[in-house]
Amino acid sequence: MQTVNKIATIDREKCSLCMTCIRVCPTKAICLDKSGDEPLVLIDDQKCLACTICMTRCPEEAVSMEPREEPLPFGIDYTLADQIEVERICRKAHMHPEQIICYCRRIQAREVTAAILLGHQTPEALALATGMRTGCGVLCITSVMRLLKAAGVVLDKAPGWQWYGTYMTIWDVPKEIADKYPEYYLGEDLIAMRQVFPEGE
Repeated sequence: MQTVNKIATIDREKCSLCMTCIRVCPTKAICLDKSGDEPLVLIDDQKCLACTICMTRCPEEAVSMEPREEPLPFGIDYTLADQIEVERICRKAHMHPEQIICYCRRIQAREVTAAILLGHQTPEALALATGMRTGCGVLCITSVMRLLKAAGVVLDKAPGWQWYGTYMTIWDVPKEIADKYPEYYLGEDLIAMRQVFPEGE
């Protein structure tokens, strides 16, 4: 189990209510509260994993990271999910279960897959459950999308600006393209990869 020791804090005098922080938050920890006399941007202290994305994207520099009174634990025990299903989904997504897919938090494919099987079926829910995407917030979203697709989860659309599309892999190259450019050995690469992932076609 990992912990975070900081939390995003809004400077009300600087905040222009531009909503950028809400749109980029990977855990949906930030919302606009309109219940009072004036709207306020609020941070849910149980959802903020101190990724700093809101702070770095705020055009008014109204967000800072402050120390928490108590560390907030996060993470998931992947052994709580059906391990045969974890293995199957990882392989279908062409990933090794122990493969690290979020280098910032060192989250493995099996942890994200287990979280999917345990009911966390959006990128935001997975970020909150595992810590995935709460470092740089950029590189691992494509792996999240691949695992969700392999698990049969159909996504609607991002709630803000948090998602990126998946990138093309050797599994996605059409045969006619591989045949057209033999100098790149795409066909040979695919044969080699099928030896590593025999079920992942």
